[in-house]
Order: sequence, then structure tokens, then C-alpha cells
Amino acid sequence: MFIKLASRNVKRQMSNYLIYFITVSLTVALMFAINNVIFCKELQEYAEQMEVLSTGLIGITIFISLIVSFVLGYGTSFILKLRKREFGTYLTLGMTRRNILTIFILETFILCVAALVTGIAFGLFIYQGLMGIITYLMEIDYTFAGYSVEGLTFTIVMVTAVFFLSSLASAVYLKRVSVYRLIHGDRMVEKTVKHPVFWMVLAAVSLTGIVGSCIYFKKIIEDIFLSDGDTSGWPILICLVILAVTVVTFHTGFARSAVNILLKNRKLCCKGTNTFVLRQLSGKLSSNSVMAGALAFLIAFAAIGANVSFAQKITEQAVLNKYYPFDISAILDASAENPIGLEEAEEIISRYTGIEKEISFNIYTTGDNYLHSFTPWGGEGFEGVTDSFIRESDVNRLNAALGWEPIDLNGGFVIMSDIQQVKNMDFSSAKLELNGKTYSCSGITDAMPLRAYFFLAAVVPDAAVENLTLQTRCASIDLKDGKFDARGLHGALSYSITRDGYTFEHSDYKIKEYERLQRSSVTAVFIISSLYTAIVFVFMSMAILALKTLSGLSEDRRRYEILFRLGAGEKEQNKALCLQIFSFFFLPFAIPMLLNIPTGIICSRIMELGGLAAQSGDVLITTVFIAAVMAAIYFLYFGATYLIARNNIVRTNI
Repeated sequence: MFIKLASRNVKRQMSNYLIYFITVSLTVALMFAINNVIFCKELQEYAEQMEVLSTGLIGITIFISLIVSFVLGYGTSFILKLRKREFGTYLTLGMTRRNILTIFILETFILCVAALVTGIAFGLFIYQGLMGIITYLMEIDYTFAGYSVEGLTFTIVMVTAVFFLSSLASAVYLKRVSVYRLIHGDRMVEKTVKHPVFWMVLAAVSLTGIVGSCIYFKKIIEDIFLSDGDTSGWPILICLVILAVTVVTFHTGFARSAVNILLKNRKLCCKGTNTFVLRQLSGKLSSNSVMAGALAFLIAFAAIGANVSFAQKITEQAVLNKYYPFDISAILDASAENPIGLEEAEEIISRYTGIEKEISFNIYTTGDNYLHSFTPWGGEGFEGVTDSFIRESDVNRLNAALGWEPIDLNGGFVIMSDIQQVKNMDFSSAKLELNGKTYSCSGITDAMPLRAYFFLAAVVPDAAVENLTLQTRCASIDLKDGKFDARGLHGALSYSITRDGYTFEHSDYKIKEYERLQRSSVTAVFIISSLYTAIVFVFMSMAILALKTLSGLSEDRRRYEILFRLGAGEKEQNKALCLQIFSFFFLPFAIPMLLNIPTGIICSRIMELGGLAAQSGDVLITTVFIAAVMAAIYFLYFGATYLIARNNIVRTNI
């Protein structure tokens, strides 16, 4: 009997449950996809070699569990609120609380099972897409990934546990709530906002704080790159905290003041149904002001995270080419015996792939850090670092191999560095006494064929290094085209060293492909984590707004019935309802959308300061793309909520 009644109730009110069903299904789908990635056999070997991959994905799973718990819990409370008048009626007719609880649990169980099945089915496709993204980011071959029983089991267990907890909370509520509260709870009068001017001032101050924190954050970044800025991370953390607080307080203040101030505008209120809509919004926005602020923070966090993740991917290859212009860079300490010499390394490399070209050169030192004293740090922190010198002919051989222009010393020496702080320094007074001859600095170049080796180096005439101490023996190697086992080659060129009681692997040979694989694994975890977080936060925020709107359907229905009796037609009612729901949705969405602009500008500026100006435009393009996707999700939920509300609220003469 109870099962039949619960099934009938679910079918009868499916339109009201649609938002809840869609949100839970999508959340389960994403969770199922991630769980399959964790247990994917095709990625296990990479996970074993790159601990960050498995660790990152496990962290995502834990996070997903918390999100699912919140979504299901909030959705269950929404259903309970939607049905509580009906349950109150059941109690007055003699039905026991246990019977009502049984019916309610059966209803939510049917919905959760349906959402679980739908989510898993949809998650099968998301999983393949997710594997495609991961393999693309890690630049490994994609093959059809099999589904894991472990991933399915883990998903079912997590959803079941959350359902049990939400059912327990519902049982406690139905046991304690009074019949009067069940029947008349939604008729409680919403409190009038007191001191709207104060809340508007708070909103204005908070908006100033949002703009100021964005400007200050940009200044912090520029100070770090251009001068001796604080690199501890505290200024950035404080700035982000201020941004988060001001985003919440702005929405709290604005929600509690804007509508009440607009109601005092007689000219505005006299037009159509504006007074009715503003009265509707006044109570809803003020009672949900803190929630609007919290959701705005989540959406803003999602937007910033998505922008940063895309910027990370855009810069990855550019940074790799910048730091590793050659396929393999050998850096051998001339003052110590190297376990793997260059000739032995060449033999090892030939076992894995062919050598196309090799350029050998030396780095020399005077034993002091005179040139470093011209940096913003004045040599502080670089006491153990000595100035490095390289012959002009060696640099030009490297530049020629890379297709770069040759360097011209103009009878002096040239500082070679692509660090922005160094490039902005004045080396005009720098003088070098080498082999009885004085050389003046003739300029600074950011063309760094040796970026993997130095913070900065001086390019000097060949004769200037004759009596200098040999510091490093180096070689730049280009390999023949074709894939090879970069991890295996790295392992073959590595050896164990013990320092301060710790033993670890070290290699004097920097392999570009190996570095790419290492970076791509970290980037893959970062991007997947950021994008997933962004998607879940936006979906969750929109779902909460939708559920919050639909939970007041009964009260809205009574008010729109009054509006209908006063002569408002279907068109006027639809317009009023659309404006009411749009305003409620728009408030926590506007500021996060606008924050895409400074986020894109700051990311673009960071790339410019990092010597990647060519890629800065790509960041702005991705910012527009992210904003467009967020807007699409927004209008999807807004449209669905409006259609459901319209079908349940708007009265017609038909």
C-alpha cells in the first residue's frame, strides 16, 4: 500500500521534483566518472609513477562526497517542505507519523534510485570524455577505457550513505514538528527590513572592497615580478580573504536594501506590476541575503578557478619551451666527479632514441656574486651563488641552433636573463675586470638558450674566460623525431645521492619530454580538479536557487491568484513572474560574472610579466568562453525554474 501510494505521489509531483532530480543525477554522474578514473587500470601505471595524480583524484572524490551530501540533504529538505502541508493533512485525518515517514522515505528512495540509475548511465559517457581530457592533458594515447566495478560500488555506497543520513534527519524533523507548523509553516510573514540605508552603505563599502582587492591583487603580482615584492604569500591570501568577505557582505547588504529603496520610488512603482514584483522580492531577498552572498562566493570561486586552470594549460608548453629549448640539457659539475659522464650518457641515450645534434660548452666563474648585487635583492640569499660567464661564440652557436639572432657584445659584456626583475635593473655602472681588461655592460638580453641553468649569466668575449675557473660542463642535445620512453631514459640517467641523512634520486641531465610528462600530470590533476569544482559549484548554486524558488510555490500561487482577481491577465502574470525569478537568480550571479574580467586581466598580466606576452591574448579568450558557459548554465536553470513555476502559479481564464 505504502509503495503504491509513494509511487503515485512521485508521478503526480514529478514536475515539482524535476530540478532536484536533474541536479542529483548530474552530481551522481560526475561522481561516478571520477570514481572510475581513480580505479582505471589504464592510468594505474601513471598513478604509480606520479603520486600527485592518484592523490589529487582521491582528494576530488572526498570533495565530491561532501558536495553530494549537501545537495541530497538540501534537496530532501526541499521535498519535505514542499509536501509538509500534505503531511499535516494526513496527520489530521488519523495517519501516524511513522506511516507518513514511511511514505516520505519511499518517495525519496524512488527518486534517489531513479537519479542514481540516470546518473550512472550519463556518467558512462562523462567518464569517456573525462578520460579523453586526461589523456590529452597528459599527452598519452587514448584508448577506450573500461568501467570498473570498484568505481560503481564506491558510487552506490556513497549515495546510499548520504540517503541514509538525509532520511535520518527527515525522521527527526517529522517526529518533532507540530501539526500546526506543517500546515501553516509556509504562511509565516516575512520580516520587514530595518535600516535599509545602513545595508545600502554596507553594500557600497563592500563593492569598493571588491574593486580595491582586485586592483591591489594586480599590484601585488606586479611587485613580485617587477621589484622586491613580498613572496611569502600572505598579501595574496589576505587579499583573497578580503575579496571573499566583501563578496558575501555586498550581497547581504544589497539584498536587504535595494528593493526597499526602489519601493520608495513612486514613479517606478506606478508602472504595471512593479509594486507587486518588488514586494515579492523584498521578503525573498532579505530572508535569503546571506545565502545569496554564500552562493555568489561559490560561483566567484568557480569562475576564478576555471580561469586559472585554463591559464595554466595555455602556459605549460610555452614555459616548457622557454626553460628547455633543447631536448636534453646536460649540466655537469666540473669540480666533482660525475657518476654518469657525457660519453656514457650519449651511449645510454642512443639505446632509447637517436641523437640529431649536440652542442658542448663550458660555464666559468670568478668565485664571487658581483653581478647578483645589482638585482633587487642585492645579492641577499645568493651568497653561495657565484656569477656565471659564458663565451660569446658558445652562445651564438646555441642561438644559431635555435634559429635565433646572434648576440653582439659591442666590445663589452651582456647580461643574459629573462627574469623581469633583472631585466628592469640598471647594469650601466657594472664593470668586469677579466684577464687585465675592463668590460662594461652593453645591455641585457632575454634570449636565454640556457634557461634551465641560470638565474642570470654574463656573455663575455671568448678571450675573457681564459683564466677563469671552470664551473660547469654543459651540453645541449636535440633528439631525432619519434616517441621514446622518457621515464625510462630519466631513470637510466639518474643516480642515488645521500645528503643530510636522506637518499634521493638525482640526474645531471634534464630531459624535456620527461619534464613535460611530469608537468602534464600535475596540470591534468589541477585542471580536472578546478573545472570539476567550477561545474559542481555553479550547478549546486543554481540548483539551490531553483529549489529555494520552487519551495515557495504555494505562497506564490495565492499571491498570483489575488493578482489575477485584480484583473492581471496571463501576459502580465508571466512578465511579473519572469522578472521576479530572474531578479532572484541574477543577484548572486552578477558579481561573479563581472569578476571574470579582472581575473582574465590579472592572468594575462602574469603571463606578460613572465615573458609569455604572446599567450596573454589566449587567456582573455578563455575568460570569455568560461563566462559564456556559466551564463548557459544560469539560463538553463532559470528557464527550467520559470517554466515549472509558471505551470504551477499563473492563472488563466481558460
